[in-house]
Amino acid sequence: MDAALKAKIRAELFRCAVAGAFPTYTDFFNRIHPGKQMGNFPYQTHFNEIAKDERDLGYPDITFLVRGVNGYPNQIDFRDARKGPDDDQLSSLRAGTNRLIELYCPPDTPNPY
Repeated sequence: MDAALKAKIRAELFRCAVAGAFPTYTDFFNRIHPGKQMGNFPYQTHFNEIAKDERDLGYPDITFLVRGVNGYPNQIDFRDARKGPDDDQLSSLRAGTNRLIELYCPPDTPNPY
């Protein structure tokens, strides 16, 4: 894994958080590579590692900020959610996002989930 790219992705996730932004995967890709065309989202491995790092340190999964076309992250708790999250995933997503908002986002940022 490219450590510099992972650091760049992590930093951009935190920039989204402090702005209260919940970008789509395409919008997030464009933040990393402005002007380039995205095929399949190329950062899932990086997202998994970042999510594990954050959780291991007792922080919420910051990758929850990025949403797919269905309005939810494509993966929640390391399981596919592209067809919509199940009840456990949705509960985890909402709790984790509430914690992200509490820690990093501007006051009164609504939880989109």
